[in-house]
Amino acid sequence: MASNLADAAMTFKSIVLAGLLLTLGACATPFEPPALRSGQAESNAPALLTELARVAALSPEQRRRELAGLDGERRLDDARRFQLAALLEREDSVDALERSLKTLSAMSDGDARAQALVELMKRSLKARIELRQQTARAQELQDKLEQIKALEKSLQQRNGAPRTP
Repeated sequence: MASNLADAAMTFKSIVLAGLLLTLGACATPFEPPALRSGQAESNAPALLTELARVAALSPEQRRRELAGLDGERRLDDARRFQLAALLEREDSVDALERSLKTLSAMSDGDARAQALVELMKRSLKARIELRQQTARAQELQDKLEQIKALEKSLQQRNGAPRTP
């Protein structure tokens, strides 16, 4: 019985302590990273990455609506330009990829991390544009090769057919 009473007292003390710690934890101020040195701007890279993730999660219809909304604006700030570039990057045409690249090039130089992200996106777009162009060229050459084979086969059949005098 004394053991049960001691266990109950310990359990009660644990619950009271946990409640007290939770209450104190709610009153505590959240951790703030150390202040940036003077002259050092806060990085825009996390915001740009968040925007890329948000655009990737949109449905094609939502992307089209946002793209139409951004197309209607006359002047875009860098955040809107990046949003437009991210939306265009998700499109399937070479024109959209080229427009996305042009939009990224119009952005002003930001901090180093954000600029590195923009440069990576530009390289990716350039590579995708080049790949699309090479794929189109390969398909064009494949079509020509098939035409040549068909012509060769036609000539062989013509030459192989018996001639009647």
